[in-house]
Amino acid sequence: MSVSNIAAVTGLLAFSALAQITVDDSQCDCFLTNGSAPTYFQSHGFWDFRSLSQYAVVNPPGLKLSVEESANADFTTPYLNYDSDFGQFWGAQTWGTVSEDGFPNQNSLNNLYIERNRGLQSQTYLAMRTARPLESFQSSAEFESKEQLDHVSMRMHSMTTGTAGGCTSIFTYRKEGDEIVEETDIEILTRDPGTTIRYTNQPSYNETTDDTIPGASHAVELPDGKTWYDWHTHRLDWTPGLTTWFVDGEQTFDMTFQVPTQPAQVILNVWSNGDEGWTGKMPVGGRAYQYVQWIELLYDVVDGASCERVCSVDESPMVGRAVRL
Repeated sequence: MSVSNIAAVTGLLAFSALAQITVDDSQCDCFLTNGSAPTYFQSHGFWDFRSLSQYAVVNPPGLKLSVEESANADFTTPYLNYDSDFGQFWGAQTWGTVSEDGFPNQNSLNNLYIERNRGLQSQTYLAMRTARPLESFQSSAEFESKEQLDHVSMRMHSMTTGTAGGCTSIFTYRKEGDEIVEETDIEILTRDPGTTIRYTNQPSYNETTDDTIPGASHAVELPDGKTWYDWHTHRLDWTPGLTTWFVDGEQTFDMTFQVPTQPAQVILNVWSNGDEGWTGKMPVGGRAYQYVQWIELLYDVVDGASCERVCSVDESPMVGRAVRL
């Protein structure tokens, strides 16, 4: 970004205190992020799970006790169906994998549901569950954007809880054939201390040398003694040449190494690989959860010079809504 562009961005953000009336996205040509690398994006999406009492389950769905039952389970609520508003952008997954030592991990629609919030922050939230109901397999949850996005600022207000041996995450993902080409992650391992979060630009492992790739993955301490088992807003800005991570608006890490370059999907999941290599081995009967109050995405990078009506979600007084700059 040139000096003149930086000055223009700084001026826009300084003036934004006057722009407190939220507007519809149709009134915005593009959306400008804040932080150390302000970037213009073309599109804005917001999915709010905080007031969905009409879709909330009375009790969490019982676990399916086989890989087949997990794979064939139905949606727990019409809110998540493939033909719902949610399903127009996101697709819940039912694929499974088997590790090299024969351990199955099966995604199930049964592990995605709307739950009533026992706290005070919201009426409801989206629950994502991974569990090991039997010794023989892991049951997990995942949904992903149906389209590939050209860079993104992704945010979720979430918390993680449960048994050691699980992984909860939001990440970008591009795969060609059987190879992961590019990926950038926010991951929480439930075996880690509550103050530790993992940030990675994949790949982090070299199959040829059977070793980790230095500089690809970092275990970072959350700021101010925060823990992932409390509600926080996690944010990852994947911008050209740079990935930057935030917690509750505070920058926690950035990286120029192995930054993805090609359009990719955005994915949320909870899972376990059943071994000690990454997630750790979840005990039989164990369960881990990612609870999500909302997801917000700014996506598809554009040239700021093409934008006459610039908006911001970072300067808005209301989450999910934009203001004009």
